[in-house]
Amino acid sequence: MIAIVMALDFVLEHQLFGEIWILYDSRSVVQYLDNWRDVSDRRGMNIFNKLKTLASSCILHLQWIPSHVNLKYNDIADSLAKEGTTMPQAYVEPLTYLELYSRRKANC
Repeated sequence: MIAIVMALDFVLEHQLFGEIWILYDSRSVVQYLDNWRDVSDRRGMNIFNKLKTLASSCILHLQWIPSHVNLKYNDIADSLAKEGTTMPQAYVEPLTYLELYSRRKANC
């Protein structure tokens, strides 16, 4: 869902208007957002607030596309994501289960 947030931020920042398509290869995320009445987590609500802001100036489409089936732009996105994983990352100490649990609980 981070990619969707980033795409919506890009649209808002560059004030893009008209018809905008966001193609996403995670069916579960698209289905999750489609059940918007049940969304209550912070990230989901953040997405819906951005969509609400854009609704008056854009026609937005969120479309699931199958992954790994030789779709040109999906393959490009996959290669960019792989490239990003090879970039130097700052070392961060691993978190314990309790630290992860506390962070997750704080974000809900």
